[in-house]
Amino acid sequence: MLREAAKPAGSSTESFERFEYKFWAPREAVDRVLRLLDGEMEQDAVALRTEASQVNTSLYFDSPHFTFLEQHVSGSPDRIKLRVRYYGDAPRAECFFEIKRRQNAVVMKRRAVLPLDLSREVVRDVSRPLPVQNAALNTFQYLAVRCQATPKLLVRARRLALRAIDRRLDTRLTVDDDMAWQPVSGSGHDALTPDPARWRRLPSGSDGSRVLVEVKYRDERPWWLGQVVRGLSAFRLSFSKYVSAALSARHDPFFTMDRL
Repeated sequence: MLREAAKPAGSSTESFERFEYKFWAPREAVDRVLRLLDGEMEQDAVALRTEASQVNTSLYFDSPHFTFLEQHVSGSPDRIKLRVRYYGDAPRAECFFEIKRRQNAVVMKRRAVLPLDLSREVVRDVSRPLPVQNAALNTFQYLAVRCQATPKLLVRARRLALRAIDRRLDTRLTVDDDMAWQPVSGSGHDALTPDPARWRRLPSGSDGSRVLVEVKYRDERPWWLGQVVRGLSAFRLSFSKYVSAALSARHDPFFTMDRL
């Protein structure tokens, strides 16, 4: 649910509240069923505008003891993530500072949109005075400082992002494939920019024949979206790309060395 209208460039804040469900679906079923969405959904305009509709990259913050990871692993019904997201293999334009809070199946997201130069400034030291003021960015800073959260991991996915043509529905569907992660290097490094040679494949719990499908909607699920879910021959799951990456990092013998 869009709560707040956009503000001037460099200080805009957006808030959303939706139901979100994730599924592993066979690739061939996705290709077949997505054709049923013609006339109901279209590609997301933000990704198309950045000419990077097939890739999104997120920089995740966590505490020294991985507080946000532990909230998920322990099964907490109320948990948060702090991340900075951009579209493409490397940052080129605006970045989205996001606070993602999940309470059972309901996801609430607040995000501040900043140009790249200001984004790098905040990521470099989130405790310093902010270059702009808005509610979402202030909350991001408060949570990061309170939890001593710093950049930990970059996570990438090749994504097809669709949204309902009828904007009253606020309904979205995403398909994620080729998911990967890498550790953030030590101090002095541009944490937003990944090293193409250091991506590790993200364990997905599948044999590679399935992709991650996520449906998001407000209030009630459109009837045609229900048909799509049934046609995917999918099984529902609780899955977080960040959690999967962070758990992999725990068992990666080179993780600590990569952060030096």
